[in-house]
Amino acid sequence: MFQFHRFQSRIIFYILILSLPIQLILFLSIRDANINTARKNINENLEITSQILFNTLNNDRDNLLSNVRALSYDYAFKQVANTNEHQTILSSLESYQNRVDADVMLLISMDNQIIADTQQPNLTGSSFYLPQLIQQASKNQYGEANRIDFINEQPYLLVAMPLFSPQPSHWIVMGFLLTDRYTQRLQGITKSEVSILYGSDNTSWKVLASTLHSDNKQRLADVLTQKQWQYDLGFDLQLSQRYLTVVLAIQNDSQTNPQSAESNKNQLTFISVAQRSLDEALAPYQSLQFLILSVFALSLVTLIIGGFLIARTITKPIIQLKQGAKKIEQGQYDFNIDIPQQDELGNLAQQFNAMAKGLAERGQVRSLLGKVVSPAIAEQLINNGVELGGETRQVTILFSDIRNFTSMCEAQSAEDIILTLNKLLTVFSHVIDSHQGVIDKYIGDAVMALFGAPIEDDQQAQHAVLAALALYEKLADINQELVNEGIPKIGLGIGINTDAVVAGNMGSSNRLNYTVIGDGVNLSARLEGLTKFYKVPILVSKQTVALCPNIVFREIDCVKVKGKNQGIHIFEPLGLSSNISAQQTAEIKLYQAALTHYQQQHWVLALKMFTRLQQQNPETGLYQLYLQRVNNLIGKEFDEHWDVVFTHTSK
Repeated sequence: MFQFHRFQSRIIFYILILSLPIQLILFLSIRDANINTARKNINENLEITSQILFNTLNNDRDNLLSNVRALSYDYAFKQVANTNEHQTILSSLESYQNRVDADVMLLISMDNQIIADTQQPNLTGSSFYLPQLIQQASKNQYGEANRIDFINEQPYLLVAMPLFSPQPSHWIVMGFLLTDRYTQRLQGITKSEVSILYGSDNTSWKVLASTLHSDNKQRLADVLTQKQWQYDLGFDLQLSQRYLTVVLAIQNDSQTNPQSAESNKNQLTFISVAQRSLDEALAPYQSLQFLILSVFALSLVTLIIGGFLIARTITKPIIQLKQGAKKIEQGQYDFNIDIPQQDELGNLAQQFNAMAKGLAERGQVRSLLGKVVSPAIAEQLINNGVELGGETRQVTILFSDIRNFTSMCEAQSAEDIILTLNKLLTVFSHVIDSHQGVIDKYIGDAVMALFGAPIEDDQQAQHAVLAALALYEKLADINQELVNEGIPKIGLGIGINTDAVVAGNMGSSNRLNYTVIGDGVNLSARLEGLTKFYKVPILVSKQTVALCPNIVFREIDCVKVKGKNQGIHIFEPLGLSSNISAQQTAEIKLYQAALTHYQQQHWVLALKMFTRLQQQNPETGLYQLYLQRVNNLIGKEFDEHWDVVFTHTSK
């Protein structure tokens, strides 16, 4: 074991011993991470490229079919086609071909005789040279077909469909060339090298079109012929440089149209090859590696020089820190350690000073925290510790939002808006606190409140609904004050849901918030948003209704909200059972009967009852909404598959 007689030598020795392996490991890790990152990015891009290639090819096929359909329904062309006059039909086909920017068009009789061919203008009366295209169309229920095949040894993407006059009288064929220009267009979309190849036996490939340089095209075909690979799975392929490659099957006759062994030579497989250069992707990382090596070398020199400086200046700060530690141990906090160094020792001195100050201010934390967050949350944080994490528990979440807030803001200055908003939120907070609720957060003019967290509450759902009803009752007094101040009235939308969610401290290690997350929270927010649509102040989920036996609700609708795949029943609370008048009870029964008739497709009865409700309560927007629905459905017959669920596509 070495015996060091100088503190400087010891520091330099340990710096070198510790830094060299770390730098080597770091360099190797960065290099491997760069390669893995490049591969991962390329693979992700190739997955996207594959989807784009399929979508683009399908879109091109659809465009061709769309153009052919348009011609098939053209009355004038039907008249021309039925003449069977070669020159007239050829002229019409050439005109339409130029108009839709196609490369070939043919009109073929139902017995597969060519009437006109824009690629071979003089050809007529001969059998169609691609009978498999017509066979495919004949087997299709719509009489449509598409495939890639050769005309005069040139590859085309072709579509075919019958001409109805009104019975099928001819076949229309349209296509465009698959050339390098086509793959270049795909490259412009995908930013990848794209090639289209074909083979008759899946073992010998030829390039039809490609964005690769000419010397790489044949190499690509040879390598794919010799190398073992699988469709849709990426692999490395060495051409003039390394490429990450994925092969996609775009047409396989042997699978879609199996034939006898004697005709296998006519069965073609067309593939698309998408590639990205790994060497090009790694080029920026090569420069980065050189830069890292340079930095490592410079850091070693800097560390050696810094070792001497650190040894000279470290003793005095350590003594000061030691003295500060003794004062902390003795309970003395009114001191300040002054170490004018911008390093770990300087930071440690600052932490000592901050710790002393923090201990002195500890008694003030509880009071201040109780003002920043709900007192219940503050107590939970202090007693249980400020740690990230949570637990699953049943919580009732309330979302409220002020309506017409923008109009209110237009009538006030910025300072007055803040004062007014603070008054409103103070009223809201008092109502929620008085009903055992906890303010989770303010979101502008909106409030998110929790019932049942962090303090457990067996009646959380009922407390939340009663709080919502109390908020709505307060709205009249609030609006009267606003009107007296010359400010427009406001409205209120409230959504409530009870569900099992994750509750706890969430965020980062130095900034967190006690809150709840989960699908149940999202549903509460969606319900608040739906109050605008249904023109009711409060909407409650079925889970909450089940926990409120003393409150009267009326069912509003069965809806599918954005982000949900199943319908949910939503309700409006009307008040405690003891506070519902006989008139309200009658209205509720009539409304429930009308809603039941609507759900059972009894349109006439539903219309009659909703009309009566609307006449009795002309200001109730909910009845007008259902009247519109019923009027739209009044002529429809009973449908056993009718879905009563109403889908909302916006939040």
